[in-house]
Amino acid sequence: MPIEYLCLRRAICRLLCGLALLCVSAPLLALDELPSLLGVEWSAGDDGRSDLYLDLDLAIGGPRLLFSAVQTSIDNEFSNYTTQSFLIGMVNDPLQTLNYGAELEQWGRADHITSTTVRGFLAYNSLDWSLAIRPQWRNIVLSTSDLCRRFPTCPDEWQIESYGIRADGNYYWGAWGFALGLSAHDYDRDLAPLATNPWVIRLFSPLALELAMGFEDYGMSAGLRYAFRRALLSVDEYRSVSAVDGLANWLTSVRLSIDLDRQWRLRLNGGLLRMPEISGGSTLYAGVGAAYSW
Repeated sequence: MPIEYLCLRRAICRLLCGLALLCVSAPLLALDELPSLLGVEWSAGDDGRSDLYLDLDLAIGGPRLLFSAVQTSIDNEFSNYTTQSFLIGMVNDPLQTLNYGAELEQWGRADHITSTTVRGFLAYNSLDWSLAIRPQWRNIVLSTSDLCRRFPTCPDEWQIESYGIRADGNYYWGAWGFALGLSAHDYDRDLAPLATNPWVIRLFSPLALELAMGFEDYGMSAGLRYAFRRALLSVDEYRSVSAVDGLANWLTSVRLSIDLDRQWRLRLNGGLLRMPEISGGSTLYAGVGAAYSW
């Protein structure tokens, strides 16, 4: 049995055990817990990309069960494909000073590239500020191309193991909120040949190589929030550097969440993705969604 499979199975077992312990240790009833939330969003960009999101934050008597699903579709003159991602996790009561939890995420496109991520979460909250860290372990699988498999020495897949961490800090002052974030990732293989070695196109499909460009080396973010009486406005800037080609992209995003009544919430979002090293490399997008709480 491959050692990568054993490591993945062990990580998943640890995650499930942690989720079970959170459930068992939870009180049967928490009268002051936050309500459950179900949200749906759709966004589209001028590059032919569209995203459909579904997220669930379910109160189960103190801890929260988290679930999300995302479908991304690209349809333009250069690419035509769809990817899916699924996440399941659990955190303890967010109203507590110490907040902790774990997540399991699966992403990719079958027969091309997939990734499985196990992520932890630990945060300290006060009335004025919060600090959170998210360590993670990821297993990436690139399937080899049909051309490569014609040769008996070609493996069925190419596996990459990655470790990463993200740290976030937030400060609250009246109706204002300020956020800073840093993330870094380390890979057990050098990913640069995926962008520079001309023989790589014979080993993997063009789609697998295109999607691999999204694996991050490091990232930095800053955000500003303002809470109105019945709405929350967020503006964020994120810079991400690819672990494959070393190119950076900048994402400016704006989100507005409006309380329609005690249960329904309207979500609006938009932004601009910029790739300065690529001529004309910018994408404008916008989206709309709704959330229901109970």
